Amino acid sequence: MLVTGVHHIKIWVTDLARSREWYEKVFDLELSMSFEDQDGVVRGMAFRVAGTDFEIALRENRRLAEALHDADPFALATTREGLDEWIAHLDARGIAHSPVIRASRGYGLGFRDPDGVQIRLYATDPAVTAESGDRVRVPPVNL
Repeated sequence: MLVTGVHHIKIWVTDLARSREWYEKVFDLELSMSFEDQDGVVRGMAFRVAGTDFEIALRENRRLAEALHDADPFALATTREGLDEWIAHLDARGIAHSPVIRASRGYGLGFRDPDGVQIRLYATDPAVTAESGDRVRVPPVNL
């Protein structure tokens, strides 16, 4: 059995147009495809994430999006320096975020999408991992 990476991350949203605008602004995404439902209405879109080999897909489904409110279903990898760049990027776009925190295996920060899903950026640091052992501390994104 072989897994070679992550193909895409799907995020359920309550309003596709609003979320598309937000995710494009935050992640500088490029639309790769749209998905029409049987009624001909576009309720899903996939976007290339620059510098990676995976996509972010948005799917409009109010019930599932509301169920994910306050969840943190994934974390995106970056570097410690990258976290500082993300803070400047988010600040320039007026997006509230946590400070950089020391976590179980490195450093991270978080922010929320328009539906309240917590998005985490994580920079692994082997020195922090060695100090932490098996302890895990992942605080919620409180904004």
